[in-house]
Amino acid sequence: MNIHSIALIATVATGIVGSLLPSYAQADTSLNILYSNAYVNKVLMDEIKSSFEATHPDVEIKYDVVKNYTEMTQLMLRSALTGSLPDVGFQGLSFVRLMADRDLAVPISHLVSDQSYLDTAGYSPSALSMAKIGDESYGIPFEISIPTIYYNAELVRQAGVDPEKFPADWEGIVELAKKINAPSGGIYFDYLPTGNWTFIALVQSLGGKMMSPDERELLFGEKEGQQALDILRAIGQSGMKDMTRDQAKQAFVGGSLGILITSSSDITLYTDQVAGRFDLKVASFPVAEGVGTLPAGGNAAMVHTQDPKKQQLAWEFVRFSTSPEMQTLMATKTAYMPVSEKAINDDDLLGQFYDEHPNLLVPVKQLPIVTGWFSFPGENSMEITKVIEDKLRDVIILQKDTNVVMDAMVSEVSELLPN
Repeated sequence: MNIHSIALIATVATGIVGSLLPSYAQADTSLNILYSNAYVNKVLMDEIKSSFEATHPDVEIKYDVVKNYTEMTQLMLRSALTGSLPDVGFQGLSFVRLMADRDLAVPISHLVSDQSYLDTAGYSPSALSMAKIGDESYGIPFEISIPTIYYNAELVRQAGVDPEKFPADWEGIVELAKKINAPSGGIYFDYLPTGNWTFIALVQSLGGKMMSPDERELLFGEKEGQQALDILRAIGQSGMKDMTRDQAKQAFVGGSLGILITSSSDITLYTDQVAGRFDLKVASFPVAEGVGTLPAGGNAAMVHTQDPKKQQLAWEFVRFSTSPEMQTLMATKTAYMPVSEKAINDDDLLGQFYDEHPNLLVPVKQLPIVTGWFSFPGENSMEITKVIEDKLRDVIILQKDTNVVMDAMVSEVSELLPN
């Protein structure tokens, strides 16, 4: 089944979904919706708007768009001061905690009259935990990504390795990177995404945690965190060049970089940009069997309005956009992973689609081990992110020893945490 036929099915099915949702009988009602990354999401969000308005003729969807999750968070904090929060926001998962801590989002339990809905809506078992803070979920994940390995099959083959047998562990990946002969190097590990996402992924993939459950103790300084820094150092020693993440992405799609470790959300984008000039393949981020997990990137649909009547309409939009049919549309328009198991497994939705797009299926297979995105508590979480980012660069460009870096990282982060 191709993308166009699946999108058509999703559009038709939208009418069915809309008929199952509770009506909101108030004329001239509007919803202000905030989202980001229009370069990926505009077509998708416009189709969701059209479908929702078609099944809710008295409702008008008004979009505001920002560049990325960081800009969205800054706008949300300013809007909170002026009383102009959006009704719904597709917030980056790394900022869910900040929204919850500052009472800028409505818990799902306050919106759902029948809690059994959450058990029967088709969400994957891990989905609701991705936007959970304490005992409350503050949103429904909409678009999910995880760190993933992209590689140029031609360059891997030239290095003497069968592209169909890509190494499954970091030791093998680093050894392969050393053998790849390419102008921009054998490998680039994207250590600069929002919220130290890929470092957290390394720690969790090895079975570690960033902090204790009660958030009184830092744990990333334990053996798993040290192993994560050792992996980054090994990648640096393999010849990783000191580029920006945008330069690395351009080098990869241009064919001058062998391996790129970054978000799975760009699989479709990179495939289109490569345009058949080389065979682009995707491999799973290595995870320790039985103990490793991966933090979800992407965003969750969250209700922000404090108006009780508007909250119900906002929740209706959240339900609609995370339904199996809209998740099907999302997955075919972007490279994000759906959180709907029904969409993934139904041949009339995404089952056949993934058979025809094996690269997109690679991260989907890791969905059972995906967790929420860890965020540090307190007012200094964004400052902590910058501290860790700087320390990771010291390791990956081979400027400082990993033990020295870890000691400094733990010390400086500890000073920024709430007492």
